[in-house]
Amino acid sequence: MKRLLFLFILVVSPLTQVKALQCSIDNSPILDFGSKDPFVGGNVTANTSIQWSCSRGVFEGGFFGFNFTMCINVAADGNGGVFPRNMTPTNPGPSIPFNVHPSPAGSTVIQPTLNAIAVPVSFGFLETQDSGTATAFGIAPGPMPSTVLAEVHNASMVNSQIRGVNVGQSCNTASTLLGSYTLDATIEIPDQCRITANDLDFGTQSAPLAQTDSETFIDVRCTNASPFTVGLSNGQNPSGGSRRMSDGSNFVSYGLFQDAARSQEWDSTSNRQAGSGLGTGSSIMMTVFGRIPADPTAVQGSYSDTVTVDIVF
Repeated sequence: MKRLLFLFILVVSPLTQVKALQCSIDNSPILDFGSKDPFVGGNVTANTSIQWSCSRGVFEGGFFGFNFTMCINVAADGNGGVFPRNMTPTNPGPSIPFNVHPSPAGSTVIQPTLNAIAVPVSFGFLETQDSGTATAFGIAPGPMPSTVLAEVHNASMVNSQIRGVNVGQSCNTASTLLGSYTLDATIEIPDQCRITANDLDFGTQSAPLAQTDSETFIDVRCTNASPFTVGLSNGQNPSGGSRRMSDGSNFVSYGLFQDAARSQEWDSTSNRQAGSGLGTGSSIMMTVFGRIPADPTAVQGSYSDTVTVDIVF
């Protein structure tokens, strides 16, 4: 009787010996924080899917299969920042700090070689490819810098590393470089303004009514360097191009002006007052100069009007 003997040699190579193993990020991941109103506090969050794939030779890492952990790290920003990373504007201005995390809790920061997103990779029997999706999470802590510019801010983490370790090892241990990719981050700060108007009080006057002046102010806060114009409506009782206060049946004319000399009218069309924002934390006090012309026919009463203040930015 003859016997045939077959000898199977099972070779399991450590990750560092698998020369043909390659991994890549197949999309262009972007942490898009969207549009953020700088007057609204609170953190801004984002996340992005990272589509990965790995390949190997048929016999690399073992004929019957091969498992390892892929570690997706994130490089520093373009200025070398990690704690924090920063999204920068095109024009000179303050950056917006943010960071990248392996979970939405944000307790751990993904660093260039530490705290990676750990992804299990498994090649089955005769399989030469594996692929999947991982998620990176971004947090931009609020509030935004008070002098942030109203424009798009960007960051690029170029040459972010893809590394690998054997199953059971931490991504924070010595690892093998398998590839690199770029992670981008972006946020848009729109032009925004807030406006607060204060009452204009001409006080109590005697008859016959003499010319009476008074003034008040409008508090304007706008994003840094954002141009704006403020307009004042003609009120609820205009007549013949003049504003009028009313006591219900009688009227007293008055005017609103941009200057103390009461020579430059202030309206909501061609005579608007312009300015440029100083940032969300800095008020621009715009004085409203009011005048009641002398009116010997004015009837005794309590007069008022409502003027709408609008801002265009």
